[in-house]
Amino acid sequence: MCEFAKSRGYTNEDRELLKHAYAIASEFSKSKTRFRNQSRPFINHLISVSVILMTAGANIETVVAGLLHSVKNDMPRIYALNQTVGDIVENYFDITVGPIEITSFQDLSLIKSAVITIQMANTADMILTKELA
Repeated sequence: MCEFAKSRGYTNEDRELLKHAYAIASEFSKSKTRFRNQSRPFINHLISVSVILMTAGANIETVVAGLLHSVKNDMPRIYALNQTVGDIVENYFDITVGPIEITSFQDLSLIKSAVITIQMANTADMILTKELA
């Protein structure tokens, strides 16, 4: 994944952040599979979301939050990793349980924009792997 990030122009510092996030995601995902596809390791989904985000040119905070979008139970470690990533992951859970109210583009904060982008990458991965019909 870090080689792909390098090929997409992410800096050494970005890739270091990605490596640390991968360690958290890997630990979280150990022995877990996708609930819609029991043969697919959960970490594969998290990596796929991040790769989709990198392909789309997302900033590193959004890419890392995409890798960690399901790791709600380890927020202190995520915030220690990067404050912005923590804010995005925290908001991912807050926003995905209810509708995002946006009355104008001015209401679309960077955090909400990142969350929406992660949701789209998450859905794209589920379509590509046929988890969504």
